[in-house]
Amino acid sequence: MNFFKKIFLTIVTLSIITSLSLTLIGCPPAEEVVEEPSAETEEEVEPIVFGGALPLTGWGSDAGRYNEMGYKLWAKIINEEGGLLGRPVELLIYDDQSDPTITAQLYEKLITQDKVDVLLTTWSDDMTMPATTVAEKYKKSIVTGGATLNEIWGRGYKYTCGLLPSSYDYTKVVIQLFKDLTETGAIIYGDLTYTTGFGEGIEMNFNELGIEILINEAYAADTQNFAPILTKVKQSNPDFLACGTGFEDAIQIMKQSKEVDLNPKAYYLTLAPGEPEFVNVLGEDAEYVMGTTEWEPTMTDLPGFDEFISKYMDEYGEEPIEDAATAYGVCQVLQYAIEEVGELDDDKINDMLHTMEIVTVFGTYNVDETTGMQKGKELFAFQIQNGKREIVYPEEFASSTLIFPAPSWSER
Repeated sequence: MNFFKKIFLTIVTLSIITSLSLTLIGCPPAEEVVEEPSAETEEEVEPIVFGGALPLTGWGSDAGRYNEMGYKLWAKIINEEGGLLGRPVELLIYDDQSDPTITAQLYEKLITQDKVDVLLTTWSDDMTMPATTVAEKYKKSIVTGGATLNEIWGRGYKYTCGLLPSSYDYTKVVIQLFKDLTETGAIIYGDLTYTTGFGEGIEMNFNELGIEILINEAYAADTQNFAPILTKVKQSNPDFLACGTGFEDAIQIMKQSKEVDLNPKAYYLTLAPGEPEFVNVLGEDAEYVMGTTEWEPTMTDLPGFDEFISKYMDEYGEEPIEDAATAYGVCQVLQYAIEEVGELDDDKINDMLHTMEIVTVFGTYNVDETTGMQKGKELFAFQIQNGKREIVYPEEFASSTLIFPAPSWSER
């Protein structure tokens, strides 16, 4: 037997012995071992990234935080339900510090550097104007939330839709109640973009309804002493005082109106009266103030409403306010559009956002197909009575009747 044959027989013999040994000790031959892929080797599913900027610091921080809470709750719920298009959802939220210049920079970053899949809106007209300009530049859809300025939808933009109606519509729902009750009115408003928008909306409605404008004046956003402007209003003696306000200025206007004994037959303030803190801070001095609301935590007929309220309270230990519901509603609108399209195609999603109609926990979403301006959202006029926001219009939703005229400070 030559050398190579000996080597061959030795290799065959060793292979047979090895196979028999493995079989005897209960192991399959090497070629029969099937290796299951470990968790580390499985392909991970890329998340769908929703990105935006909010005023988490600065003058808009209260509303910004509530919007963030609404966004986070939506993301948590949808991920618990299996995600969107079979993929988990991830949020990327920056702080724009209530500075429109920073807002613009952050939306540039979100689109060009972070390359987020979907844009989430910021809060207030001041920051929404630059955010929508950047979105339009890159043809990226954005659904505005806490923004009502008429100009947002008057620029011919193709990639902006709104969850809220315009400042004109927002103020009209209250002012129209006084068409036959008042003859004269005064308008004061803060000089920020969003409060200026409310002032313009009030002016338009006063003119349309034939309410004579005696005073129409802006004040600096950081005003603390309102006595001069309120004294000027008092001297003009209007039936109706309508104010384009945020929160802090609204509080001071009411406190100092009492101090100067300003007694119009009706007070109307924007935004602030809809927040629980308005009554908490002012107490009885908040009585009879009129406000506009787009949402109340009693609107239980809206689809998904009870789940939203329950999970929000479980998550945050408090009842949601309008800003949180707005943000959640924005996410529901985007979710619906993406699911209907079935893919992350910006143009297809944009077309869907301009043509679809749905009802969210915030109410009806139905925009003008050309401008993207909201045309279907319900609005409600309320008056603070006995420390509660009571809806007085529309009648079919009314929980109370309008008290008019409001008693003077000395009669309360």
